[in-house]
Amino acid sequence: MAEKDVGETSTTPDPKVYRYDSPFLETSSDSESLACLIILNTPIIFSKQRSTASKGQGKQLAGVLRILWESSTYRVCADGGANRLYDATVGENSSLDRSTLYLPDIITGDLDSLKPHVREFYKEKGVPIVRVEDQNFHDLDKAFMAVEKWMLSLDRENAASDASEDNGVGNNAASEMSSNIATSTRTYIYGGFGGRFDQEMGCVNALYTWGNKPVFKHTSMAMYGEDNCTFLLPSMPVKNEIRIRFPDFDGKMKNEPLTDEEVVGEGPTCGLIPLGNRCDNVYTSGLKWNLDGDVPLEFGGLVSSSNCVMEEVVTIESSSPLIFTTEMIVI
Repeated sequence: MAEKDVGETSTTPDPKVYRYDSPFLETSSDSESLACLIILNTPIIFSKQRSTASKGQGKQLAGVLRILWESSTYRVCADGGANRLYDATVGENSSLDRSTLYLPDIITGDLDSLKPHVREFYKEKGVPIVRVEDQNFHDLDKAFMAVEKWMLSLDRENAASDASEDNGVGNNAASEMSSNIATSTRTYIYGGFGGRFDQEMGCVNALYTWGNKPVFKHTSMAMYGEDNCTFLLPSMPVKNEIRIRFPDFDGKMKNEPLTDEEVVGEGPTCGLIPLGNRCDNVYTSGLKWNLDGDVPLEFGGLVSSSNCVMEEVVTIESSSPLIFTTEMIVI
């Protein structure tokens, strides 16, 4: 989530605003941010993909994964995620044009799921394959470790460059400038849905765990599948602003021209899930059924499911972290 400071009023300062702009928007304020993609060991199935080449089949990846791949700077396959990418892009059952290679920047995990022929293929293509044996961590955690290492290396490179150029700002200012790399990076997780429920919960738990680490604390971190999108909203004093591709969907794309090109985006059905603890106060705008802070969200009580995004910008403030989830649409 991109962070911005809102100026002070005559009384008290406004809260910090964390902004989530969908990567599927044609114009996004985060379009210049660095982005990382983690591919998990889940089948890559484009169930909503059209059968014609104009919808992506035969030449390139389709659906949600295509946009996330193209939007990303650094791509990580978590162990068996490399098998899934291989099967979808170069395997014998793949329908993609073999002249286009989809090569991750690294494959990591305990590598117990990585097939020998897949390992050999990516090794020959120069993809680093790094084994992390610690069984106290899931493969998704190990993928986050790779992303963290990459982000910190960029920070160091940027700091060194700033120090050498000096620019008259001094070392402290250069250090602050370098930290912008980490805090402006977006991380997408693809493949966290559709498998075992305990694995899905493990992926959601990773949003909480890694979202609290210094490098990721102020970044955008979202989990995507072909049918769902989920991300964690920080609690007050943060104010969350969310922009998705398809607000107020009524059977046809709002303000979207009908073309032969595949169009992908989130919305409009959404939910606010108090996963982990009760959320005493939630304030929203831009939803069909807004919350005014009077009724807590909690399991055994109210859970805001099957809600709907009605405005271009949704705002959410909550006393505890919340999971925000939307459906994905591929047309």
